[in-house]
Amino acid sequence: MKKIGMIIPTTDNSFFSFLGHQVQKQLREDEQLFLCDSSNSSEREKEYLKTLSSFCDGIIDVSGLSELGEGLLEENYPLVLVDRKPVTAREIPWVGNDDSSAMEEATQYLIHKGCRNILLMPGYIAEKQENPRIAGYRKALENNGLQYDESFVLNRKGFKSSEEETAELVMEYFRKGIKIDGIITSSDRAAFGAVKALGRLGYYVPEDVRLISFDNSPYSLMASPSITSIDRNGARIARKALEALRCLLEGNRPERETVIPVSLVKNDSTR
Repeated sequence: MKKIGMIIPTTDNSFFSFLGHQVQKQLREDEQLFLCDSSNSSEREKEYLKTLSSFCDGIIDVSGLSELGEGLLEENYPLVLVDRKPVTAREIPWVGNDDSSAMEEATQYLIHKGCRNILLMPGYIAEKQENPRIAGYRKALENNGLQYDESFVLNRKGFKSSEEETAELVMEYFRKGIKIDGIITSSDRAAFGAVKALGRLGYYVPEDVRLISFDNSPYSLMASPSITSIDRNGARIARKALEALRCLLEGNRPERETVIPVSLVKNDSTR
């Protein structure tokens, strides 16, 4: 029986939970999954890497680390990185989306809809890796002759749920009196918080502010209005990550990087 470890940043995020569910769903009969939630803690992630590597044959890691330091794992231990890319001297296979391109597409769509003052909430990462979504956002603005302003990028601290922190950040920002006509959030649950905050302030989506999120989870259709969202194709990410790990366990070398395409699912929040 092959034992597969998996670390996700938090089960509170629907996308990460979905990844874990999809890996479990796609296991073979001779495979077992041991899933760990690092609670957005870099220290806890390191502890889980050491613990899982002591009894698992390989690990799939959705990492929040900025760097995978030497000595954390044995040099040739089978490891596959998903979604995030910590700096490492090792050649470790990675599976995920081109987040920069996905964010560029989302930003471009809001600009196409007439938005010129777009608030970006790119999401929380434990050790503050460089976030490629910011690069994609900036590129789309500059390609359309709009100035990038770092004060329009609001980062969560990861202490509360994505809905709570997003709602608080939106409330605080709008009370400054700065005109905002578009918002991009890191997840559909974060978008819930944005919609809630805008309603409290007397703004309507999409009449006053258009909104796009990431993940295309069931939350995007449960919201009112329904939320335009980037579908990250989590099932395919899970499948390719498993395939890469199996390849390593068989003594072969998988692709260094596997980029899974995204799609923009249009709903009422950007009418």
